Amino acid sequence: VLFRSREHNKANVNKKMLSRVVREHQDRQALFREHQDKRRKAALASVQKCTSAMVDTLNSGVEKAYQNQKKLDNEARILQTQSVRYVKQTTEWLNLVEGFHKNLKSLGDVEQWARTIEADMKIITDTLDYAYKGSGEVGVLEHPPNLASANLRQ
Repeated sequence: VLFRSREHNKANVNKKMLSRVVREHQDRQALFREHQDKRRKAALASVQKCTSAMVDTLNSGVEKAYQNQKKLDNEARILQTQSVRYVKQTTEWLNLVEGFHKNLKSLGDVEQWARTIEADMKIITDTLDYAYKGSGEVGVLEHPPNLASANLRQ
């Protein structure tokens, strides 16, 4: 009986030791899991914070690019409107200059016409003067009017 009780005690002691070793192992595992869980949560928080910061940075850049694009579109519309207006204005100016040129040209034609009429009138006046002065003398002409030089002045 004593032997059995010794073996029984030994077995109990072994069970207790084994039980204690298992419990210690389980405690260490629980502590390890707890540390792992804390590290995982901290890593997730860091990743979330980093992702949020990157998204904010990217959104800021995208927003700035979008604002710049809006400004460029607006300026392009304004430039197009101004270009159309300047083309119309330039066309009007060209038409005015062309009309002025035609009027100037016709004015030159009128001047030439006036000179021609003046020269013709001079010839007629000279001829009449000559005819009047020469009417007293029959058949003798002192100076005939210079018709050729009057025609050259035209």
